[in-house]
Amino acid sequence: MSASDKRNRGAVPALAAALLAASAATAAAHGFAPIPPGDAWAFWSLDPLVLVPLLAAHWLYGRGLSVWRRRHGGLPAALPGWRVVSFLMGEFLLFVALVSPVDAVSETILSAHMVQHVLLVAAAPPLLVLGRPHLAWAAGLPSGLRAPLLQSRPARRLYAALDLLSRPAPATLLHGAALWIWHTPTAFELGRADDWMHAFEHACFFGTALLFWRALIAAAATPRAAIGGMAAALATLVHGGFLSALIGLSPEPIYPDSTFWAPLWGMTPLEDQQLAGAIMWVPAGAAYLAAGLLLAGRLVSGEPDLAPARRTVP
Repeated sequence: MSASDKRNRGAVPALAAALLAASAATAAAHGFAPIPPGDAWAFWSLDPLVLVPLLAAHWLYGRGLSVWRRRHGGLPAALPGWRVVSFLMGEFLLFVALVSPVDAVSETILSAHMVQHVLLVAAAPPLLVLGRPHLAWAAGLPSGLRAPLLQSRPARRLYAALDLLSRPAPATLLHGAALWIWHTPTAFELGRADDWMHAFEHACFFGTALLFWRALIAAAATPRAAIGGMAAALATLVHGGFLSALIGLSPEPIYPDSTFWAPLWGMTPLEDQQLAGAIMWVPAGAAYLAAGLLLAGRLVSGEPDLAPARRTVP
């Protein structure tokens, strides 16, 4: 792989993460009015600051695939059809989290808020990373934009930093810190009360989740790297489960403002909080457990090292 290819391969994930994280953050910055169950399906987020990044990411991915098919008669070996499907599924889950009524209802009940968080940290990110969007996006960029966006000194420096942060140890620490800090009662309620703090909260969750899942997926390249990935998945499973238990098993509401409207949905504030803890515990925990088990299988399989994904810009 040439030095130019290495620079290009690294800069696009940085741009991708920024684009999608901006969409996740902006979705949080909106006003609030309690929504009863019967009206929930009427509330969809049509904020252009959310929709435009999502649509731009989808369009650029599709354009990259089209460029490959037109010039080479098919997709590269590094981007088989199942990876394309994975990316599309990740996009769909982002749509559910940020555009569907889940986003609006998350301001009314804590349990819906936790559904949104799980989608942003444990469901959409691994699917997006598995879809290798940097390959399609690099191919889809207009030729006049490739050099300034992929080969500039700031882009190379940004990628170098992201490459360091997306290793198992720092990614796990960053993602864990984001989860714990933002789920303290003070920070959580501050995010609910202030739209821009809420946007920053979502950016922290989604951005660190992309780093974390990139680290875990990259760890499957070699059995030795899989050990670090397994440790990261196990650590997150344990501390995430403990945090979920603190929320779900608390004898009283610890987020009183976020559970205030729970009776509108037929729950007491404590029941809403217990449901939120269970949502955070089971689906997210299942994702971390599955990742750890898959990496364990990679470790004991004895298969040779996997070649890194290479990108050839058409």
